[in-house]
Amino acid sequence: MSSSRNCSRRDLLRVLVACVALLCAVGVSQAQQSDASDPHVIRVWGYVGLSPQLARWESAYTGLHPEIQFHNELHGAATVMAGLYNGVGDVAVMGREIWPVETMAYRWVYQQVPFGVIVATAGLHGPGQLFSPVVIVNAKNPLRTISLSQLDAIYGSEHRTAPRNIRTWGDLGLMGVWANQPIHPYGFGGEDALGVFFRQDVLHMDFKPNPASHLLGDRDGQAAAATRIAQAVAMDPYSIGYTREPHGTSTRTLMLDDTTPGEATLLTHDYALTRSVWVYFRRFPGKPIEPKVDSFIRFLLSSDAQTLVGPTDQLIPLTPALEQKQLQKLERPMPAASTAEDNQ
Repeated sequence: MSSSRNCSRRDLLRVLVACVALLCAVGVSQAQQSDASDPHVIRVWGYVGLSPQLARWESAYTGLHPEIQFHNELHGAATVMAGLYNGVGDVAVMGREIWPVETMAYRWVYQQVPFGVIVATAGLHGPGQLFSPVVIVNAKNPLRTISLSQLDAIYGSEHRTAPRNIRTWGDLGLMGVWANQPIHPYGFGGEDALGVFFRQDVLHMDFKPNPASHLLGDRDGQAAAATRIAQAVAMDPYSIGYTREPHGTSTRTLMLDDTTPGEATLLTHDYALTRSVWVYFRRFPGKPIEPKVDSFIRFLLSSDAQTLVGPTDQLIPLTPALEQKQLQKLERPMPAASTAEDNQ
């Protein structure tokens, strides 16, 4: 019970922080309020790291629809969704996955979970923390592959998908001098986009990390966490980390569930830690999507828009099959009692 209360307090604090950030941002965007009903103005709240991609999309769209104007507000990822649920934005172009606290805040306002579609795939070197991570070990480590369940056993404590702890390299099958050596896990902090992603997709909301974990963040005034994680693994033969794909020969990238991370496996989403670029917008049961928003979203899911996605080390276009899957979500009626899973 105390753990649940602490989680609730943290979630509430995050909502308050996001609201304060939004109030600061809204001070320079009051003009967007008057644009809400203008059918020729699309108010975009977006992650600043995606501004080059957003500019390409908007330029192409206004070439087809010269009557449309875009009013952009570009911010850090923590503010983007707040622009949508506070009514000053029509679409939210996210720099990461939506967080549970943001889903909660949206539901408080609209009594409906937010609706989103995937418009691109995150490459291995996406901006900020918007990249698909790889799992690395020191170059001296003989391990070649690892599974999601084993990562859960290494980084977690409650083990939603693993039968038990994995704390030594012998637990992963290494022998000889490696067998009794403890694993030194490195990853991202619980307040970072990659840390939340890992907790949701690998640990399945286990809020009790392995006490031996070294969890680094981008907010402590030091070098980027991704760089520091790679450096730590490069210096420690008994370490493991998930991070941006590093350069050099001091570390080695592991296969994950026998799949090598790369453009081909990210393109098809076969790589288990593939991440996506999401766009959220308001949609309600029994009502059509606002026409100006519907038209823009369908453009983003068109082959013409997808040819503008890149560069491929940062962002990867959707395959035709993934495009169709997202378009089918638009065609299906919005359920009256929707859940977050319905919109994934």
